Amino acid sequence: MQVLVNLRMPNNTIASKTYYGTEAHINPHGVLQISRGRSIIAEFPSDSYLSWEYVLPAPPLQPTASRAQVLLQHPKV
Repeated sequence: MQVLVNLRMPNNTIASKTYYGTEAHINPHGVLQISRGRSIIAEFPSDSYLSWEYVLPAPPLQPTASRAQVLLQHPKV
């Protein structure tokens, strides 16, 4: 799974961070914990993150064809 976290930065901007192959939960103290397997790899106190969600992986990019390849596939009649 992938976890997307929206963070409140010290200069009042918002940054997004994606953690791949992870799970998230909020502990009893309100701290968002990102873990991979049994290891916690990131923690965010409740005042440092705005939101978090599980996201699906993006589909792989398809290679783009060159103009010559397109013309060879679709010749004019």
